[in-house]
Amino acid sequence: GRRDDATALVAIRISDRHVQPLGIWEAPAGPAGEDWEVNRTEVDGVVRHALAVYDVQAFFADVALWEAHIDAWSEEIRETVLIKASTRSAVGRDMRGGLAELTQANEHLIAAISHGRISHAGASTPLGSALRRHTLNARRRPNQWGISFGKDSRHSKSTVDAYAALMLAYLALWKLTESGKTRTQRTGVVW
Repeated sequence: GRRDDATALVAIRISDRHVQPLGIWEAPAGPAGEDWEVNRTEVDGVVRHALAVYDVQAFFADVALWEAHIDAWSEEIRETVLIKASTRSAVGRDMRGGLAELTQANEHLIAAISHGRISHAGASTPLGSALRRHTLNARRRPNQWGISFGKDSRHSKSTVDAYAALMLAYLALWKLTESGKTRTQRTGVVW
């Protein structure tokens, strides 16, 4: 997102599938949010900090509105990630296409949540609370491939972007696990 949506960075630890939101940027409520715009420098700083601190084995990010940053992140980690987000980018995964795969990823994430195969800190932190809110805002969207997700309506102020980031992180984890390429220490994270 840029102004009226949110931007989120969510990690999943490979060893125990613990979900950790690293950043969620969204417009504040009321008049303060009228001219709000996500601070791209701050987001870039959080991403670069995470790349320096964690053993990032996969990183999938929606390219919409973030193409230049994603190109830079992709170039930086292209040689160290174990799987690529797409055939064109180590990091960039365009959520405007590939509905079949994204629907399947959503269904896998729902199953993992339902069966307790992922953990999270819940609403005990501001970021955890925001991730929970975005997840609860997500609505089922049946399509020809299964159940996807979306907002209440196209113009809804109830954002789901942190849920979308969680789903992309889970898709990265799923693809990484299926590839059999995880590093042996299994302490890395995927986004």
